[in-house]
Amino acid sequence: MIPGKQNARFVEIAESLKPQLKTRVEHALRVVKVERDENSLMGWKAVDAGRVEDVGSLNGGDQVIYDFGGHRAGTFEFDIESVLVGVEPADAPCRLKLVFGEVLNDVAESFDDYKAWVSKSWLPDEIINVDYLPEHVHMPRRHAFRYVKIEVISTSPRYGVKISNPIANAVTSAPWEDPAILSFASKGKEMSEEEKDGLRKIDEVALRTLRNCMHTVYEDGPRRDMRLWIGDLRLQALCSYATFKDYDLAKRCLYLFAGMPFNDEGLLCACVYEKPKPYFGGNCIADYAMLFAVTLLDYVKASGDKQTGKDLFEIAAKQFTFFAPNYSEDLRYNVPPAGDASESSSSWHFVDWEPKLEKECAEHAIMIYCLKAIAELASLLQVGEEPSYVLGTGSESQPISTLVPKLIEAHNKHYYDHELGVYVSGPEKQISWGSNAWAVIAGVPESKDIAQRALKAAYTRPESVQGLTPYLHHYLCDAFIVAGLEDLALKHIKEYWGSMVQAGGETFFEAWMPKEPRASPYGDLHSNSFCHAWSCTPALLLRQMGFE
Repeated sequence: MIPGKQNARFVEIAESLKPQLKTRVEHALRVVKVERDENSLMGWKAVDAGRVEDVGSLNGGDQVIYDFGGHRAGTFEFDIESVLVGVEPADAPCRLKLVFGEVLNDVAESFDDYKAWVSKSWLPDEIINVDYLPEHVHMPRRHAFRYVKIEVISTSPRYGVKISNPIANAVTSAPWEDPAILSFASKGKEMSEEEKDGLRKIDEVALRTLRNCMHTVYEDGPRRDMRLWIGDLRLQALCSYATFKDYDLAKRCLYLFAGMPFNDEGLLCACVYEKPKPYFGGNCIADYAMLFAVTLLDYVKASGDKQTGKDLFEIAAKQFTFFAPNYSEDLRYNVPPAGDASESSSSWHFVDWEPKLEKECAEHAIMIYCLKAIAELASLLQVGEEPSYVLGTGSESQPISTLVPKLIEAHNKHYYDHELGVYVSGPEKQISWGSNAWAVIAGVPESKDIAQRALKAAYTRPESVQGLTPYLHHYLCDAFIVAGLEDLALKHIKEYWGSMVQAGGETFFEAWMPKEPRASPYGDLHSNSFCHAWSCTPALLLRQMGFE
């Protein structure tokens, strides 16, 4: 696929904003063994196996698992020396296999039967030869890990090896210090100390998730992809504005997207590559392209940087011209047939990885929400005439102020089931979290009572299609807050993100269904990222609710 013409000025601005990474040296805390645990959501538990300095000689077939006591993104190094059987020196290289574990499953389970459609080269393992002993070994490739398993594949009968001084060099562009600990005193809501401690733990894990995804861009995850995606960027940046107060990284990311479009017409890529040099991502997601406008508005309002808003406004406004033709004459949003998400496609609509999700209602609402953002940006930046668009084919161009009321009316006409009091989507009138969350966020319901009723129905009805990823779970909680259902938002944060903490998560996962803990959108648990950008938002949601 041929990329769109690169905007050299925008890329140059982005590159000028590349942050310096901060490094922190961290030592392994203990050695562990991994055992089956039927009471654990992920199926394993770590059992203390002694002190790091007490690890003895290892021979072919032996292994050791180091526990660093928390998640980080960084490099790994260690010392290794031979333990001779006789007087002759080591007569063959030492071959080692290293496995970097975000969760225990990584170091407990074999990758041999891996069956995901994403490349096996993303698996967090490496095989190295150490030719001469003793040696200090530095693994140059960055990994995401709490645990490191070192297996001795082979030495020779003449020697074993002793490994010592295992060290992690953690890196991030975020501050190492967390914001002030949440007090939960400002809302006047009675909470037990146990509840407060549980929410503080969730906040701590959310902040660690965000920090470990903040490098020279807002990465989607440090385990796999390590790429910049619009959907992740929006949530990471909002969370960072509320916590670490980092604006330049978001600005850099906005300019990278604007500088490397999907095509010459200016359609934005869903993601961009940063290394070895900035390059377009080769795919487009409709809702991500539209959400660029919201992400730009978020940035301008948080930072006060109107110049960047003016620089990128036309690109944000342009995105709607690519998707407005998806409307029919009666103003239904037609989602084109889904292609394989693993292939490049200009018509991919996301909303969530849940395969059963019918997306028409949600995409219609996302269009409304993003058009409102463009109108607000136009007013805030005073860029001149209000943007206009042609919906469907053959209709006349209409300004946003005319379009939005028509789209809201059509949304309530086509997607609202008055009898059930809930928004539905598709020919089967599917009820889902996605449809109702986005309808409420977009301001479609005619009253707060209708919004609350719809969300409660979608949340509780057994046939309702839920979400596979924290990305949609975030927008569900966001909708709860918009509708004045903060108690439900708080309940969901405690139950959903709290269950990841209970499962042993030091950071929050890319995909998670507590009742199906091995669920993966890619076909294999080991392809999942266990520190993922779009999962960091409890730190944002709690502060949105006024907890300081």
